[in-house]
Amino acid sequence: MANTNSPRGLSPVGTITGAPFNEQGQLYAIATDSSNTYAVGDVVKLSTGADANGIPFCIKAASTDVPVGVIVGVRAADPGVSLAGTNIDLGKIYLTLSSNTRYVNVVTDPNVIFSIESDATGVAAADVNKNAGMTITANQTSLAQSAPLSSTVLATSTMLAQGSSGSLALPLTIISITQRPDNVPGAYSDVQVIFNKHQFKQASGTA
Repeated sequence: MANTNSPRGLSPVGTITGAPFNEQGQLYAIATDSSNTYAVGDVVKLSTGADANGIPFCIKAASTDVPVGVIVGVRAADPGVSLAGTNIDLGKIYLTLSSNTRYVNVVTDPNVIFSIESDATGVAAADVNKNAGMTITANQTSLAQSAPLSSTVLATSTMLAQGSSGSLALPLTIISITQRPDNVPGAYSDVQVIFNKHQFKQASGTA
């Protein structure tokens, strides 16, 4: 049976420590951004500075960047004197272009295992334990209207065996192909990954 092509970015499914994923995230701010939309499942990196309350800024990460985590929620309304008369769209789990400063919950634990769909080339059983990149769509406005999830997928063209030249620069490590009756190795297969490089995976200031 062929795998379904339905990208959704990175979804947390467990941890490499054996502990269950506790469904917690850290609060980050996103400054108004005219170049990127933001959706659940997007990978983000640290940006410069913080808001007036000291909440750190983050921005969408490219495959070559050092990630800080994955967006798992968008704050529907910001605290204020009163929310009376304010329409709150709890179904809006993405940020459109130029959304002003908004806040998202980000899974920042480098031990979390994520599920991600591979691209049309797919992942073979022999590709498990390789490092891989991500293919990221910067502007997801058209996708967000109907399915507000990230369109990021595993970039199979960049897969390299661990220890080979260039593999350390890749952000993800494939640890298994997701075991489900409707998922098989090949095109659009779902795989489980951990971050190969991560903001909190090594001591600050080290290579």
